[in-house]
Amino acid sequence: MIRVFSLSPLLATIALTLNGCSSFSSPPQYRITDPSDLLVDAYFVDGLEELPSIDQPNLFELPARYQRDLDRIIAATDSEYERYSKMRSWLYRHFRDYEFDVTETYSLGQLNTNRKINCLSFSVMFVAAARYVDVPANFQLVLAPPYWDKDGSNWINNQHINVTGSLELDNSYLNLIINSLDIGDPRGWTGVVIQGFSNSPQRSNTRRYTADINPAVLSINSGRKRITEQQVVSLFYSNKSIEALLDRDLPLAYVYTKRALEADPDSSIAWNNLGVVYARVGQQGISIAAYERSVELDDKMYSAKSNLANSYRANGQEQQAALIEQEIESFRNQNPYYHSALAESSIAAGDLDDALDHLQEAVARKRNEHFFYHQLAIVNQQMGDREAVIENLNRARRYARGSEKIRFAGKLKALEEIAVLSR
Repeated sequence: MIRVFSLSPLLATIALTLNGCSSFSSPPQYRITDPSDLLVDAYFVDGLEELPSIDQPNLFELPARYQRDLDRIIAATDSEYERYSKMRSWLYRHFRDYEFDVTETYSLGQLNTNRKINCLSFSVMFVAAARYVDVPANFQLVLAPPYWDKDGSNWINNQHINVTGSLELDNSYLNLIINSLDIGDPRGWTGVVIQGFSNSPQRSNTRRYTADINPAVLSINSGRKRITEQQVVSLFYSNKSIEALLDRDLPLAYVYTKRALEADPDSSIAWNNLGVVYARVGQQGISIAAYERSVELDDKMYSAKSNLANSYRANGQEQQAALIEQEIESFRNQNPYYHSALAESSIAAGDLDDALDHLQEAVARKRNEHFFYHQLAIVNQQMGDREAVIENLNRARRYARGSEKIRFAGKLKALEEIAVLSR
């Protein structure tokens, strides 16, 4: 996962459909384009102390132990598709027991020790392994709906990346269609998912694949954007910056943010994080400049807009803050996932009527999101409405895919068995 940090009580997420929203119109106070103009180490060290040093791993270098595994299972005579297929199977077997964890990001050299993986680590491993066996593989950013993590008063928005590529198929494979691989795991780690091949309009003997750690993403009709290795490096360090921020280690968060900007000076995420670390040390003027640069780079970076409004208000600029907050509120109310997040808070507070209202708003804006119906089933269960529980679980099953569909079918079967036993 790619994590975007906000200081606001609720973070408005990336917009996929924003036709009704106004754009950010306030001119930037500071036109900063070079990160070095805002990087002042002295704000994060005391006296003669030095900033913490960090390892800078080659993120795309496949560790020797993995190279040996692939050398053993892949023959020099294998076709491109066969190399891809064997490599994919090896990767799934190797990582099926790893814990899926969006809160920590590890380099390839650290994965085997920590045995935790997320979409960024998985995608880097897939690309590194694919390139080692000479299989085309590229990173892409998935403009997918958000999922929400809460840490005190802070909300974090997760973005998503996966891998795509086109394979050469010889005559024996031209008519072969690969079904999605979707093997569930009770701990939530769903394994590798390979999307079925689709015809390439340019060449009849190529097929495109998508490899994703999360099967649900493949069912989402959303945009995808190819990104470079340097952008992935920047995203890696931005994730590490978020981890340090949540650990309240500001010097380390600052160092990781510097690395993210060095890798990609046009990363709106890294500029937003830079604003956060400066806000934490009371440098509101610099944080405003960083947030404004983030918004200049991506007008849909609502986490930066939310943070910018907070910094304006802390700087005594009430009118500018109010204008941005109006835009954010308009966006939030159109966003079904915002209402879903509010429902989660209401459920935790025991206000089931409020949770129900928010979930009805979410469903009205997006009727095919299985997660909303699962939340409704939870609320219905706590309200004692068994009939509504079954109805919403059936809807969740209808719109879910893969292991999620199987999971909801299991819940429904268990309810049926309980009903039989209680007669």
